[in-house]
Amino acid sequence: MNIENKKQIATILLAVGLGLVAVFLTSQYVQTTLQQQAKTLVKEYQQQSALMKKEMEITKKELEKLSQRQEALVKQVQEQPKVVVRAEPEKPKQVVEKTAFSVITPPGKRAITVQVDTLSAVGGLVSPGDFVDLIAHLKVPEEGDSGKIREVTTILFQDIQVLAVGVNFTPMGGVEFYANQQKAQALNVTFAVTPEEAGLLTFALGNGRIRLSLRSPTEEGRQHLQVASWDALSNYLLDQQGTELQVPKPSSPKEEAKKEPEVEEEPAPTIQIFRGGKEL
Repeated sequence: MNIENKKQIATILLAVGLGLVAVFLTSQYVQTTLQQQAKTLVKEYQQQSALMKKEMEITKKELEKLSQRQEALVKQVQEQPKVVVRAEPEKPKQVVEKTAFSVITPPGKRAITVQVDTLSAVGGLVSPGDFVDLIAHLKVPEEGDSGKIREVTTILFQDIQVLAVGVNFTPMGGVEFYANQQKAQALNVTFAVTPEEAGLLTFALGNGRIRLSLRSPTEEGRQHLQVASWDALSNYLLDQQGTELQVPKPSSPKEEAKKEPEVEEEPAPTIQIFRGGKEL
């Protein structure tokens, strides 16, 4: 074996030896570090355990003090003389009278009473608290000084509250109640209306009569309706049922003005001549 080979072998052995030394030193360092960390953790755990133990002891002492205070309060209450309070006799219940009628009138509304025949008042099937539509049959004068009057039927007001029927202003019902109302010839029905509606209703009653139409209690809102007339009836039947109703067409004022009264012509005077008993 030459010298160069010996040097290479010596270098390899030295490197292996140094590697083993490095591994040994590293393992020693790691082991020492782990031991130190373990000791630190154990020390911290012991400190925390000691603190928790102290806190538990303090809490236990406070609970014992609270328990002693509660026991002392219970004994103090038990030792106090008992005071017997006599129950006051019950006062007799006062009979509450009916509320004044003006109180149930809604704010901003006015109560106005109208006499309606039973048939026009839904056959007497109307009660305080109901809502109705007022149908008016009005006598409207024609234009000019002709003195002619034409009747117009229209929905005057919608969704009007019934405040009272007669002297009853609380919601009522039942067969007996409605049967008694149907026996009457007319009913005094009180409505809740605005001041403007009160004036218009009074004016309409002075120039016609009204009929009530009962609304559903769940229905809300108002509809735009036209005046009832022959043309309106004819158009409705044509649209809804396809029935064509022949109605008279109203004559315009110009056509009426053109019409002149017919004057009967008097017969013209004639002369008859007779000769020998014969007419010439």
